[in-house]
Amino acid sequence: MILRWAAFALLAATAATAEPRLVTNPEMCAFDDPIDTQEMGMELDATSMFEIEYFCEFDPPMEFRWDGDVTATRLGYCSEPGLITPILVTFQFGSYEPGAVTVWWQGEHEPSRFRACP
Repeated sequence: MILRWAAFALLAATAATAEPRLVTNPEMCAFDDPIDTQEMGMELDATSMFEIEYFCEFDPPMEFRWDGDVTATRLGYCSEPGLITPILVTFQFGSYEPGAVTVWWQGEHEPSRFRACP
């Protein structure tokens, strides 16, 4: 019985801290495998943004939480076939719009908007 409760507590803690799936197109949420959605828009996780033939990585990892307001900048790079570009990436998210992340990145004139899948 104690072992069962310990397993349940571990599972609950993992679910509570699970990273949200953040996408630019809400239709992407209907697919489990990101490879199926790469032509539909971009996906964002704690260390990267990606879509078909385009990948950006940054460090240190971001922790997406909406219990306070956050503006943070990370260093990284973007790559596409035959090209690698160093970038600065600035993230903005917070309690004013739970589940949403605005990303400004070097070389783009408009920010990208990501939303958490339900």
